[in-house]
Amino acid sequence: MHLKAEIWDQVQYIFRNYYDRMIHCASYYDGEVDVKALRKSMHYILEHYPVLRSTFKPSSIKPHWSVNEDYCEEETVGVVYCDDLEKSVFASLSEEIDWSAKFQYRLTVHYCGGKSAISLIVNHMCMDGADFKYFVSKIAEGYNIIMQGGELSSLVLKSGDRGAGQLYKDMSEEDAKAAKELMKNVSRTGVKNKFAFTDDEDCKVFFTCKKLKKEYVAKLKERGKQLDATLNDVLVTAYARAISRYIEKSDDPRIAVTCMKNLRDHIKSGESEDLTNLTGFMPCVLDKIEGTFEDTLASVAAKTKEAKDDKFCGLYGLPLMALAFKVFPYSLAEFAIKIGYENPLIGMSNIGVIPEDAVALYGVDCYDTFMTGATKKKPYIQLTATTYRGETTLCIAQKCSQNDKEIIDKFFDEIIGELGDFQPIA
Repeated sequence: MHLKAEIWDQVQYIFRNYYDRMIHCASYYDGEVDVKALRKSMHYILEHYPVLRSTFKPSSIKPHWSVNEDYCEEETVGVVYCDDLEKSVFASLSEEIDWSAKFQYRLTVHYCGGKSAISLIVNHMCMDGADFKYFVSKIAEGYNIIMQGGELSSLVLKSGDRGAGQLYKDMSEEDAKAAKELMKNVSRTGVKNKFAFTDDEDCKVFFTCKKLKKEYVAKLKERGKQLDATLNDVLVTAYARAISRYIEKSDDPRIAVTCMKNLRDHIKSGESEDLTNLTGFMPCVLDKIEGTFEDTLASVAAKTKEAKDDKFCGLYGLPLMALAFKVFPYSLAEFAIKIGYENPLIGMSNIGVIPEDAVALYGVDCYDTFMTGATKKKPYIQLTATTYRGETTLCIAQKCSQNDKEIIDKFFDEIIGELGDFQPIA
């Protein structure tokens, strides 16, 4: 059986040289997860979502997913026994799934001294951050049904179209027509400034994470609200101000932080029909950064509001990509996309709140969890944010050298310092 390769499936494949295309999740539990129950849940979900057990075929004529039917329940979840839970988890998160692999995900249970953790990576070609959260929640829900003696047939899984066409179904005929003609390529901001990585070639994957405590996040949100700014505006501001001191020498004083936009906002239900990618770019181009944190925040909040007030926010450029894939043979379409569509040099992705029930497993307490986007390759960099139980985890997943990692550590300290200037840490 074959599945159609949708627009973002193909774009993620085209951008494979810029990042590893993986989405990552780690969840830590006080107690031991039942791997047999997890395998049963995962096997059931795999039957429903064939893209996760497919091999991508980048045909020069018609790229597609080839579904694999030959697999067993034991293959669905790996097991590791370790002495250092966090080290084992990050080693697993550092892995990469090739587009030609049998499965487009890797789920592993790590056991360590009465505690356990689950690491999950998924090929970004299959889904974006919003559906990744949904996917994780369904694995947990299936597990809980099994552990409480229920039937997996009661697990409700969405099913339908993976295509971008669903973004226009709830629009008026006039708006849908206009949206399908938005050829403006917002990925090309004209700002070439990039993070000052070293020229080192000896690179490996590093995850740099910082956790903002619940009380502190609440203070940031409240202070931002007083200034008509969201928590995301505050994080973008700290990120931009800090990164302005880590940019390669340039005559252009501007900083462009491209945020990822969940396009499900254009669907009445707020949900995609199936596991897929429905993501757009929302660039925030800032002039020379100077003055106080509040000065920069005002600019960020104004630009964000302007973008969100546009009823077509995030949809620009999608028709351009669709046209390229439709008009050109795939090999030429790939060339055209690379020329016309730019992968953001500086990105920000706020995956948002991870609900407790999305990672709650029967009989064990999930005391920590976070998600992060793709591991970027130099010179690209991205900051990801997720919030669990009120605490926000900031993470940069980067393939770089040890010297670069030390630079990122200092850069992260400056992000935290910027937040401290805005709302001092008690």
